[in-house]
Amino acid sequence: MAVVRPRPSDPTAALASDGTSLQFQVQVHVPTGTLAGAEALVRWPHPQLGMIGPSEIAQLVMQGGLFERFDEWVIRAAARQAAAWIRDGVPLPLLSVNVWEQTLRSAELLRIVDGAEHLELELPRGAAQDPAHAAMIGSLRARGIRIAAEALPAVEIDTLKLRPPLDPEAVAAAKARGVRVVAESVETAEQQTQAIGAGCEIVQGYVFGPEVSVAEVSALARR
Repeated sequence: MAVVRPRPSDPTAALASDGTSLQFQVQVHVPTGTLAGAEALVRWPHPQLGMIGPSEIAQLVMQGGLFERFDEWVIRAAARQAAAWIRDGVPLPLLSVNVWEQTLRSAELLRIVDGAEHLELELPRGAAQDPAHAAMIGSLRARGIRIAAEALPAVEIDTLKLRPPLDPEAVAAAKARGVRVVAESVETAEQQTQAIGAGCEIVQGYVFGPEVSVAEVSALARR
């Protein structure tokens, strides 16, 4: 029997039919145990292959050159969900989404984020340090879009995301600039303890379990 594999064109059809879905990885303010935010992640329930995860989705997006179209769907879907949570009184401080560097280089991004003022865009590794992106980052922040990066750049950002082990000096430098710090990809209690010891109080990762649904985020935020 032939093995059915997704093709680069398949995500286009899935996006057009709303066949993809968002799951969420929570960010927890550990000292209080409250929800500090969430990151939206795309999952694709394929009719033949079951649930397709982020690595294979990313490969298909690259093969098909679907960067802007993919990011537009994710940003619009996340913006709708953020607006629904606000309307329903769900106390979720922020919702972040990842964006491809190819989209960051496009003037179309300013159109795509129209109406997405409740979101935070997480930039690809190294993008915030590239002077070529400084003008776009400034334009996004001027529109109320928060910016997250994995290193502290010269331009202004809102959130610094660091992977364990965290450098206490990097955490202190970010806090001195008024930047929110999140320890991401935290998988063990030991990594969480190290992050807290380094001065970072917000933690994201599998230490809290797998990604959750819209309903589970609502319940966690209200708990």
